[in-house]
Amino acid sequence: VDFAQALNCAGTEPPCGKCRSCLRIFEGKHSDIETICLGQDNFNKSQVDSSVRTKIGIVEIQELQHHASLPPFEGKKKIFIIDGAENLSIEAANCILKILEEPPPNVIWILLVTEENKLLPTILSRCQRLELKPASAKEIEKILVSNFGFENDKAMLLSRLSGGCIGQPLSVANDKEFLQQRSEKLISLF
Repeated sequence: VDFAQALNCAGTEPPCGKCRSCLRIFEGKHSDIETICLGQDNFNKSQVDSSVRTKIGIVEIQELQHHASLPPFEGKKKIFIIDGAENLSIEAANCILKILEEPPPNVIWILLVTEENKLLPTILSRCQRLELKPASAKEIEKILVSNFGFENDKAMLLSRLSGGCIGQPLSVANDKEFLQQRSEKLISLF
């Protein structure tokens, strides 16, 4: 999300987290950012129930390729994120090779993997590898306060629960039920 925001940010120091583009990306409503992963019903509603699927299929990749051929609608770049790219079926993996080699202008493909050795070597050869390390709780706390206006106490708590990922505290910040359940669990331990 941060990378997509940085590429489409209208602020002076991307990602600002405050401009229309950054906010729409964070909310998952930006028309130029598409994510697919195994656990969601991505495009083809007639496919088998997504809870029993074990691979990202060729139909989903073909749909993304079609969307990639269109110019950006509301941002500077179109960004396609394949979360769990090691779960691409053989057909889907082979289908994506050409577009990875010669992506259309203003299109970025992001393949997220936990086990890169499960990707086809031909896919790996067409990608630039970036290893993302977890951020420290202090770094996340600072970002929550300065970029998102969190109060210090809430930023400190959420940053400690983040696991090094800024997206985690942002997704639960307004979830009063999550924070209440956490408090109840802590009280029950004493």
